[in-house]
Amino acid sequence: MIEKAIGPANWRRCDLQNSETWVYILNDAEKTEVRSTLARVIKRNVALKDMTLDDFKLPLLAPVLNNLRDELEDGLGLKLLRGFPVKGLNTDHLRAMYWGIGLHIGTAVSQSKRNDYLGDVRDIGTAHDGPNFRGYTSNGKLSYHVDAADVTGLFCLRPAKKGGLSRIVSSLAVHDEILKRRPDLLETLYEPYWWSMQGNELPGAEGFYTQPIFGIEQGYFACRYTRTHIHSAELNPDLPNLSAAQNSALDLFDEICARPDFHVTMMFEPGDMQFLNNHLTLHTRTAFEDFKSVGQKRHLMRLWLSPPNSRPLSNGFIPFYRNVAAGAVRGGFPGQGDMKFQT
Repeated sequence: MIEKAIGPANWRRCDLQNSETWVYILNDAEKTEVRSTLARVIKRNVALKDMTLDDFKLPLLAPVLNNLRDELEDGLGLKLLRGFPVKGLNTDHLRAMYWGIGLHIGTAVSQSKRNDYLGDVRDIGTAHDGPNFRGYTSNGKLSYHVDAADVTGLFCLRPAKKGGLSRIVSSLAVHDEILKRRPDLLETLYEPYWWSMQGNELPGAEGFYTQPIFGIEQGYFACRYTRTHIHSAELNPDLPNLSAAQNSALDLFDEICARPDFHVTMMFEPGDMQFLNNHLTLHTRTAFEDFKSVGQKRHLMRLWLSPPNSRPLSNGFIPFYRNVAAGAVRGGFPGQGDMKFQT
């Protein structure tokens, strides 16, 4: 029998929209510490692939980042750090800052078969459909989804001219609403669906795999949902079509996510770092209008992280995550070639 998903990560809009519990604003001393640490890294010309925690020590901010890790796993499942110093720093300097902060939270994993570890989220005119669609390279409205890692981090360098709002939903709250309305469809979401690798499989590897939307392991809840990847798999003539129940379950899932009383909304500001536990939250972004000048266009950086305190996942998640043990370095798309730090 499927039971309710219990825990602080089961929240709705009214719990967070006007609350500062999920926001931390850096103070002046912490900003100065980040700048000073970054200056030492720049002076020593430390390559990102070689950087360690010893290179990016932050005695003042480290307790905040340690607490952030705990809050992502055992708390609300999301955290916004606001106020990182970005003025006067070029893009390479900001990459080094972000990579250094990420080292305090977890191990970065590859975001594509190109082996990119620090991705750029910006509009490069990608079509909004197709088997290789990656939403972070377009300016269109996205559907609610999770990223392919334990934790997603986004660092805002510049927001859009208009739009580009970030919206976040508790997957536990969605789960319980489906349990309340259609428990029969909830059972379907615990069964395997076919997923596409969206063209990120390595040569000779399978481009499709199975995984459920929901799973429970040792009392730990997890959700993984990206309907575009499921739709891409359905386009493959060699794979079975979704059943009526599977489609109805996904439709209900999308309907609940879109309800205003379920999602919290924020607008990125320069210097914001947003971190989300992908097993506990789903996120989306509204369509946006960009500036014409290249130097003003919307630009975020993205990390996919595997933190040391991550939860165990059910065996149904093995086909993608490969290792489902608690604290394992897992997720991401296996890449090839040297590590890349911009896309």
